[in-house]
Amino acid sequence: MIRTFLTLAKIGLFLGAVVWVAEHPGTIEIKWLDYVLEFHIGFFLFVLFVLLVTGIFLFAVIKSIFDFPKTMERYHDMTGKDKGLKALSIGLSAVAAGDAKSASYQAYRVKKYLKDENPLSLLLEAQAARLQGDEAEASRAYIKLMGNENAGFMGVRGLLQSALDCGDYNGALELGHRALQDYPKQGWILSIVYDLEIRARNWDSASKILYRAEKAGAIIAEKALSDRVTMLLAQALENKKAGDEAGYFRDLHKAYKYNPKFLPTALWLSDMYIERGKHKAAVNMIGKAWKNAPHPELTRLWAKAYQPPKNNDSMARVRWFEKLLKLDPKSVEGLQAMASVMTQEGLWGDARRHLEMAEDIRPNVHLYKLWAELEEKATGDEEAVRFWLEKAADAPRERVWICSETGRVYDEWMPISDQGLFNTIIWDFSQGRSFALPHLQSARPIAGLITSAL
Repeated sequence: MIRTFLTLAKIGLFLGAVVWVAEHPGTIEIKWLDYVLEFHIGFFLFVLFVLLVTGIFLFAVIKSIFDFPKTMERYHDMTGKDKGLKALSIGLSAVAAGDAKSASYQAYRVKKYLKDENPLSLLLEAQAARLQGDEAEASRAYIKLMGNENAGFMGVRGLLQSALDCGDYNGALELGHRALQDYPKQGWILSIVYDLEIRARNWDSASKILYRAEKAGAIIAEKALSDRVTMLLAQALENKKAGDEAGYFRDLHKAYKYNPKFLPTALWLSDMYIERGKHKAAVNMIGKAWKNAPHPELTRLWAKAYQPPKNNDSMARVRWFEKLLKLDPKSVEGLQAMASVMTQEGLWGDARRHLEMAEDIRPNVHLYKLWAELEEKATGDEEAVRFWLEKAADAPRERVWICSETGRVYDEWMPISDQGLFNTIIWDFSQGRSFALPHLQSARPIAGLITSAL
């Protein structure tokens, strides 16, 4: 609308000028040597206008002739750029599809047409080299990319991934810290650096990165707490191996303060209290852990913490385990521990009663072995012993220390598995052997059915 208005205004001004000249006639006289030229004012202005337009036209023609080489160069640059961008698009698609041959060819074309080392062309070159397995060429392209002011991070990320794939974890850790300088709150970078610090056993650095990752939301609070405790236990083990008992106790105590419900901490620390003669502290810690999660290893420590009376009371040991059972009267582990003690003390009827209660809750291998031990000591009936041992062979599996990632079973908990996996060992049923009550033929009527597994 505005452009139309301006055009009409120009036309109006021109027509106004023409009318004004027509209403004010006159002549122009030019004297040169013996010549006298006389022009009507309108004709003179028309000739002047024609000369001006002709001059402009001739200037444009001459200029275009002289600028023709540059014009052709610009044309080739534009068409080359179009071809390069098209090759770049096709090449990146080939990388996404995993077509190494096509990606390599398009990278060559991009390098040919886009000679200014466009960041995306360098990225394509690196990715194509990686698809062909040429890590050295890919690294060179990534290094060039790192020098780009606006796209240097892509080079860092490419080198980081390349280092991880090649197993160069020290180099990857260095690149990860460099990436954090540019993006200190980026979750995926924090996670990679954290894993690399754990792999390198740099516990102090890993702890600092864990705090940042948790704050950035890359690691949930529950996982962060578990990892923090596990790192302290890993440091405690290193101190123990180095003979630093004070450091071992310090790290255990710190881990227990972070999470008193974490079973391995309670097991190790209470055992240390017993070794130091602090039985009361050990018993309190075992009791708290038992209320949270009864565990067979806790019964061993409970027995270790037992101090026989001076009057040689034969029932003192039974009463000692009754205290443990009272903390959780329906725990299978407590009932089995109680039955085992009563079997050793010759209390056959009470031992049988506790085993029956445990079987009603959750039958398992250890339970039927205790039945076999009871029959052997109480009656000496070999057929009954064999019966219970056969049931033990077919009984549901018990919980074990198992790696949640690989399914490998361990005799005890450890912060790092044999495969180098951190904080993956848990107390659970082995994979494919989760608890389910089979239809067993028993020597006595089954009082009830188990409807859920622990």
